[in-house]
Amino acid sequence: MRRHVSGSGGRFAKRSPGPLPFLLCVLFVLCLHNKAGAQSNTTPYKLTEIFRVGDEARGDMILFKNHKYAAIAVNSLDQLFVGGNGEVPVMAFSDDGDFIGFVGSEGDGPGEFRSSTGVVVGPQDSIYVYDVGSGRLSVFEPRTLQYAYSLSMANPDSPTHPSRLLGVSKKGNLFRYTPRYRSPGNPKGGFDPGESRFDVVNLMDRQGSVAVASIAKLPARENLVRTSSNDESSSISVMSLPFGREPFFVFRDGLLYTGWNDTIDISIISDNGETVRTIRVEHEAVPVTRKEIESMVSSSRTLRSNRRFILGSELLPETKPAYDALVVDDQGHIWIRKYPNIEAEFAKWLIIDPIGRLLGEMELSTNLLLKVIKGGRAYGSFYSDTSGPYVVVYSITR
Repeated sequence: MRRHVSGSGGRFAKRSPGPLPFLLCVLFVLCLHNKAGAQSNTTPYKLTEIFRVGDEARGDMILFKNHKYAAIAVNSLDQLFVGGNGEVPVMAFSDDGDFIGFVGSEGDGPGEFRSSTGVVVGPQDSIYVYDVGSGRLSVFEPRTLQYAYSLSMANPDSPTHPSRLLGVSKKGNLFRYTPRYRSPGNPKGGFDPGESRFDVVNLMDRQGSVAVASIAKLPARENLVRTSSNDESSSISVMSLPFGREPFFVFRDGLLYTGWNDTIDISIISDNGETVRTIRVEHEAVPVTRKEIESMVSSSRTLRSNRRFILGSELLPETKPAYDALVVDDQGHIWIRKYPNIEAEFAKWLIIDPIGRLLGEMELSTNLLLKVIKGGRAYGSFYSDTSGPYVVVYSITR
């Protein structure tokens, strides 16, 4: 059954005249949802919330484990699939938000997985799920959701491994490779903590072999690494560096969008490795305060347990990253969320057209992360203190 809920308010400021009507419509849709619960109509368009899934406060029995890293994929029928980072198996929903089935199941056999990093809808709506633990890519039928076949991507002798499936093209599958760390005394299997590490994107053919290597290459996520060793054992602990930089990779309609979030500098690359164009947006670096670093450390159990080590590190950055989210819609517009303040209620999103013009900006709740924008609908994940994570889908009307 379709559930209609009025959108809640947001703030939007247009920066340049004459955006396309569809873009204006989408801007309005996405600026309406915030945790304050007010509504502000600033364009001729109206938002109708089609459904939300996983809102425990409304009695929804479907519960999600993750918010930030959970993936949302949408097929040509507007059915959506939610999976990755703790969501096993992948869950499928109709365009009305009704649960229609599971994709795969937990385990080690064909069509099973334990540590999937996401879900991708490929050509003819086939569903792809990559299990990073086994290095296996499973493919499922688009209508029945039944297991079709799988490919092995694992290479135990490589210091890097496929960490995420980015997308599927006519030429093959694009995988992001993330370098492993090597613990003290381990002669192989990764990189020493002090070595330079890079994430790369490779195009894999249908047999699981590399067809085009290093389509894109960016520095790996900045981490803090703590090691210890003695005559009997060694250990390594990897923690996220507060306000550390990281790479972003988004594959959309045959193009790979890449950026290192120290600045807003996005390269657009074809699936054969050729740079199509580069988009740059002026960005003024924002200093990081000691109070903000301590607040971030206190909010994480892992960071909090290593508080003295982290606060004493010389690697702590002096400025914040430029952004922390990147989405590309089906019109080729790039949506970038500027890095929010620690306790801010809103975060600013920039909307950039395919040739680099800044079309507008908006402020959305920091609890809302956009994941997919296509076909006149906006799909996002929202985190509520009372309900936990849930998925929200909007339609656009005049």
